[in-house]
Amino acid sequence: MGAVEKKLKEMEIVYKRQRVEEGGIYVDQLFFHDPDGFMIEICNCDNLPVVPIAGEMVRSCSRLNLDIISQKQIQTVVQL
Repeated sequence: MGAVEKKLKEMEIVYKRQRVEEGGIYVDQLFFHDPDGFMIEICNCDNLPVVPIAGEMVRSCSRLNLDIISQKQIQTVVQL
């Protein structure tokens, strides 16, 4: 988040910083508009839990967990 905020400042892009909390979980957000006027949101969402599908365990949104899930899916397909 710090690196993105630094880059936005260097590029003189107007942005809004927000911090939200729910159930003791904090997420920092940066909002700004791209050159076409679309609003962009950048957040540190890695610590947000993913609501599990029935029978699955709760995970976070981190890229590491997504990589693990993908590897397990590939292993399952290969074993079939």
